[in-house]
Amino acid sequence: MTKAAERRERAPGSLAWRAVRVAAIVVLVVSVLTWFLVDPLRLPGHVLEGLNQRASVIGMFTGAVGLVVSMLGLRAQLRGRSPAADVASAGDVASAATGAPEPAAMAPGPRRRTVLLVATVPAAVVALIVLITLAVVRNAPVRYEAEDGAPFNAMPLFNIEGASGNASMGHLNYPDSWVEIKVQVPRAGTYTVDVRYRAGDGDARQYLTVNGAAKRIVHYRDRTWDTWGNATAKVRLDQGWNTLRFQHDEGPFAAELDYVEIA
Repeated sequence: MTKAAERRERAPGSLAWRAVRVAAIVVLVVSVLTWFLVDPLRLPGHVLEGLNQRASVIGMFTGAVGLVVSMLGLRAQLRGRSPAADVASAGDVASAATGAPEPAAMAPGPRRRTVLLVATVPAAVVALIVLITLAVVRNAPVRYEAEDGAPFNAMPLFNIEGASGNASMGHLNYPDSWVEIKVQVPRAGTYTVDVRYRAGDGDARQYLTVNGAAKRIVHYRDRTWDTWGNATAKVRLDQGWNTLRFQHDEGPFAAELDYVEIA
């Protein structure tokens, strides 16, 4: 039998199986390349950490689902084997023994239900992972490092133990000492500004100015210079980029800033 004849007699279901395999390989390759080579979302480190924790749990469930799908697919294939295929196989043996020409029998392909099962379940799992990822990213606060801000009469400090990125903004000791941090929000509204700080000489205060106006006072409790704490403030932000200025007040005690999170 020629190869062309073999292709003509090939079961239609085999084409569906081949399409499923090719699609699975393409998705796998694209996912691996995206994971290792690019970062299209440019997510902050703390968001990636949360995603990695959830990915371990999702991976376990995905493996279990894959095992179930494989077993169901194998079972469906075995049940889909028709008696005619067994008769055709017996006829092939007899033809080979007698030298008679082989009967033109079409090999049974996988059932349509099996193909849909193998194609749909992994797609549903991938869609679930994408939805969970988007939910985590959307609800996660966005972090801005204080040392990346623009200081005046202040300076960043490096190799700081316990600080995010091992750096912070310090020497905010004078009335004209400040740091401006640019933050971005998707829409205008009221947001919570969470400031990570440390103060060790006494309770400190800073003026928080939003886009050059709306000045308010942020209080920092003395937790010693070995302990980091958090202070929050509610602010009104415009859509897009906003400038937050943290400026030392006239008090005798200063605070050192680690980062600002917007939620």
